Amino acid sequence: MDPEQVRAHWRDWASKFGTAIGATTRTRTAKMLEIDALARRMSMFGLGDAPAHVLEVGCGNGLNCFGLAAQFPRMQLDGIDYTAEMIDAAREAAVASGFQDRSRFLIGNALELSAAAGLLAQYDVVFTDRCLINIESVELQMRAITSLAARVRRGGHLIMIENSTATYDRQNHCRTLLNLPARTPAAFNLFFDETRILPHLETLGLEVEIEDFISLHDLMLYVLVPAINGGAVDYDHPLVHAATQLTLAGSPELSRAFGAFGQGRMFVCRKP
Repeated sequence: MDPEQVRAHWRDWASKFGTAIGATTRTRTAKMLEIDALARRMSMFGLGDAPAHVLEVGCGNGLNCFGLAAQFPRMQLDGIDYTAEMIDAAREAAVASGFQDRSRFLIGNALELSAAAGLLAQYDVVFTDRCLINIESVELQMRAITSLAARVRRGGHLIMIENSTATYDRQNHCRTLLNLPARTPAAFNLFFDETRILPHLETLGLEVEIEDFISLHDLMLYVLVPAINGGAVDYDHPLVHAATQLTLAGSPELSRAFGAFGQGRMFVCRKP
């Protein structure tokens, strides 16, 4: 898809689902794990102990921001999205959830952050969640990352939860071992090519850690359940929910014990 087709896709989902989770994902359990992973990291950074300013780029209808706001009462959250319909939904949801005084939602593009009026010059954390994979080339993805990193204060963090070709390939290898066909990314996605993205992060002077927080969930959802379910992916299968609850209840070490097989990885980048 070209950029305008991608934008039209998200505009359509925003119009169809509004403030509901379906505006950004079909996988409710994955959203739970993404918010949990973000919150754990922000707790590790000490953001619950003092006022903090956080920016989500590609915020959709604001669900990540509201999940964090509920856990961090001293956090101020800004969200930007290039789809006006998503921003309208986020603003509506902010009022409904009572977070309108601690959140702002603005129209803006990851590739043109300087044009997004009202953003702070620096944030304690800037994060994305399956945003940059909607950018059509690796070169533009890297340009966006450079722009995001520039908004992070010294000692702050850039966090990117983005899908990776490396772990996606491992997941597909598991499917082939069970005689399941390989899956392919959606037409509007370009998963991270880590052979290019990771060196770029190094050139920006960022200290990078990768957490595979969703491997058990994705192995269950995309490999094991289809293997016993006629090949079908079932987002509400009891085993998928059980894998989610185990991951949420366990330690970060437990979630990482299942290897690097999740579609999404969390790239945690500290700006020294």
